[in-house]
Amino acid sequence: MGKFRVLSLKLCISCVLIIAIMPLGVSADQIEVKFSVDTILFEDFIKISLPSNAKWSFSAVDLKTGEKILQSGNANDEPLVPGSIVKLFVAAAILDADARKRIDLDTLISHDGQINGNILDGNIYIKGSGNAFLSRDDLLKAIEYLRVQGIKEITGSIFADDTLFDAKGLKSAYSGPAYSQPSALGLDMHTVALAVFGRPPNVKFDPPNEEANVNFKSHGKPLIRQINDLEYEVAGITSETTNERKRFPLKDPAIYAAGTFLTLLKEKGITLKGAIKKSKTPSSVSEISRIKSKPLHEIVKDMNNNSLNVVAENLLLLLGAVKFGEPGTVEKGTKAIETFIGDIGIAFNRNDIKIADGSGLSHENRLTSEFMTNFLEAVSEKPWFSAFYESLPAAGGEGTLKNIGYVNKSTRAKTGQLNDAYSISGYADTVKGRKIAFSYIVNVPGADLLSGNVTGRFLSKLVNGEI
Repeated sequence: MGKFRVLSLKLCISCVLIIAIMPLGVSADQIEVKFSVDTILFEDFIKISLPSNAKWSFSAVDLKTGEKILQSGNANDEPLVPGSIVKLFVAAAILDADARKRIDLDTLISHDGQINGNILDGNIYIKGSGNAFLSRDDLLKAIEYLRVQGIKEITGSIFADDTLFDAKGLKSAYSGPAYSQPSALGLDMHTVALAVFGRPPNVKFDPPNEEANVNFKSHGKPLIRQINDLEYEVAGITSETTNERKRFPLKDPAIYAAGTFLTLLKEKGITLKGAIKKSKTPSSVSEISRIKSKPLHEIVKDMNNNSLNVVAENLLLLLGAVKFGEPGTVEKGTKAIETFIGDIGIAFNRNDIKIADGSGLSHENRLTSEFMTNFLEAVSEKPWFSAFYESLPAAGGEGTLKNIGYVNKSTRAKTGQLNDAYSISGYADTVKGRKIAFSYIVNVPGADLLSGNVTGRFLSKLVNGEI
């Protein structure tokens, strides 16, 4: 009893001291101090790790018994901004839909008109189905078919067909290659990389596009800047600053992909008389090549492992198209998720829970940790659960959980991280022999600092702590 009183006194003193110096936001140095206390229970561990103005909730359930192990926080009943754990809803819903009827993300390249000798007297159509991993090498397969057929000239145009999706309402408030525009058709995660090298400076676009231009300025601060999808500026490049490379998001990935196709055609000695345009693929066309996508479960794994925003949005739009008809929209996609959640037995109250996108970037998303834990529990009973479970990164082993300073292959989770929101949800085997589903959501300025080793310490405490 004496030791318990001493430990309790130390814990109280630690809590008082930490709360007394706690700022309104989170800082990296304070996180290091706060998380150094490793003799406390898990629930207290969470409480002293956050500033006083943080809203948070934690929930955990025993998957074998269904027992609610712990429900804690000052915002248990208040839906919070969750960040990227929204991708878990997309992953489960699309895997469930695929189990009912196979879904593919194949890209179809076709032509109309006739082939007369070495001339294709018609147009080329590139129809996308949401495969954001489509690549330059994939397009080359179709072009090789044309080359083998002896085609030297195409009299018509190249039409980019992205009509499977209507991506209105999914424009990100963030900038950078991680936040590119969703589309049914696009290459390399709907991005382009510009490399500057050699003297005088040479440039290379990847994927290539002969329509892309670079304006050089010899003076000014070194920079590589995107003006639009096809216009770029390079300034201040010297012998010391050569071999620079920067990646940019594309606003119209479909048109850029068609431009890449044209560039590759010319490299293979095939000319085009027409232009690059957009259009729906007619029903009466002849197939040139069907570019197979990776299996859906691999796409879902890539999405969850590396928190790929454009993949999540594409899958949301695809889900909407599959469930409610073309074109896939954000409204159809979110409705499909809501319907799925209801079908697995979880009450969905739109006044309390809101799903606004597939990536979790929107601050309009709202949910509670208890809702997420109930969802994870229900999903664990589905026949496709193994694909869902294995799509989550293992602690310390892969994806967004690779460099967290903690390794545990039986702990798999998805994190979410915005400027004012942090979350982590998934599954773990505890030292007490329990298999649990858990969810933790925090809303506070500076919450994006709750990552890296902090995540590792959280998971370690969860698995090894008193829970």
